[in-house]
Amino acid sequence: MDDRYKTFADALETEVLTEMAGTFFGARKTLEDMVEDFQLHVEELKFREAKVFSRVFFLRSLLLGPEGETAFYAELGIAPPFPDSRNHSGSRTWHPDSLPFAFRAATRYAKAVALAYAEVRHACEVYMTGEFEDDPEHSGRKRLSLHYRMLERLCVRLNARIDKVNTEMTPSSVLQYARNISSADQPGQGAISNSLGAESLDKGLMFQKIDFASLGLWKAPSLPPAEACEEAIRRFCARHYEQHGPHIKKVLADLD
Repeated sequence: MDDRYKTFADALETEVLTEMAGTFFGARKTLEDMVEDFQLHVEELKFREAKVFSRVFFLRSLLLGPEGETAFYAELGIAPPFPDSRNHSGSRTWHPDSLPFAFRAATRYAKAVALAYAEVRHACEVYMTGEFEDDPEHSGRKRLSLHYRMLERLCVRLNARIDKVNTEMTPSSVLQYARNISSADQPGQGAISNSLGAESLDKGLMFQKIDFASLGLWKAPSLPPAEACEEAIRRFCARHYEQHGPHIKKVLADLD
């Protein structure tokens, strides 16, 4: 073979193999970064879950505990929406910056409960579908906050990407291609795949899809709008205040 031709062929082979390796390892590194980012999003959503339960615990304190909370939601015509709250973190000391004003303690209590319920419902909605918040990376701009539905969609897209890499860029196929284009006096690129077996090699380096259900993410309930519950809330609070007036006065006083 002409030396000039051989030099050109060797250079071309090296360039092709280098580019192929870059594409293969680059795709895997990109996918690894995507999986890592997804796990960070999972942890962030768990932090946002704690924000919801800080509102749940505040409302519960106004209702004088779990029994009052159960009776409250029964008045609204719904089953207790937070039955496993003991398994969730959240501040027990959070409260609004201020409580509504009213001349009568009973009226103020009803307004405070209505406000607390509205906070719980809003927090659940934001957790599930997000809200616009300041974008820390772009001053003066807004972005949609991370939320449960967004993480569901990210998981679907990430699994599709995993499927694509696992099926279209298998290690054995890349090694086989490298062997096929290697020059005759430089054999051996396929030795690894031959020794391990293509199926074993691919299985060992395969990316695992993410089982969304196994992440253990809490799913917030869908609660009726506060406006639709105003009469039921007033009715419950009037009865609850009549039964527990002194205790409720103390709770309100502690919040002032």
